[in-house]
Amino acid sequence: MTRLAAGRTTHLEPEEIARETLRLFDEGSDPSIRQLASALNVTPSAIYHHFDSRAEIVQAAVELVWTEILAETTVAVGNPFEAEPLEVLLTVGLNARRAFLRHFRITPYMAAIPRSGELSAGGMSLFANVFERLGVSGAEAGNAFHYFASYCFGNALYAASRLGANQELGPEHPSHEQLEVFRRNAGIEGTSSEDTRAALDAVLDLSEMDPERDEELFVMGMRQILEGFAKV
Repeated sequence: MTRLAAGRTTHLEPEEIARETLRLFDEGSDPSIRQLASALNVTPSAIYHHFDSRAEIVQAAVELVWTEILAETTVAVGNPFEAEPLEVLLTVGLNARRAFLRHFRITPYMAAIPRSGELSAGGMSLFANVFERLGVSGAEAGNAFHYFASYCFGNALYAASRLGANQELGPEHPSHEQLEVFRRNAGIEGTSSEDTRAALDAVLDLSEMDPERDEELFVMGMRQILEGFAKV
């Protein structure tokens, strides 16, 4: 058996590396191999023993987020291959948004394909199953998945980017009154009603000012997309 590194009580495992990577992202870092090695009390070569590159490590960390999403979905709906298909998709979308907001620093990498072929194959099999049970198959299922994924994951990426930008740049945004002054000066104030402009201005800050309403609107939009495909 190999000797333990100084300061460690267990041998280094791939999942520990991935979890430490995710933890460092959550704390605001975008860790290098050397930073990871220091945090884990090992040498960089010990990490390279398990992963060929930093890209693979980030993939493994993102995979942990997807594992959280699937586990939380199973808790909420039971067996997702048997639960009501619309609720499965709504729950997956909602849990994905919540998870990538919890881990918003790693969300820019959310499109990374999991290293685990089993996770990728299982996830796509689940989507194929629920779309068919929703009454959508073949090419139409591919179209439906594209719309669903673009809406859900694009929304999560946007919301996570707002959180990151607010931390880096500050949460201050122009008020509706300030924006009205800009419109008046630009001569475009009368091109729409003030009620509509005010409603749109309020949405810009909704994730910070009223996150519950923000999530409610997210689910409402997702439901409309999915019910539209179900009707077809």
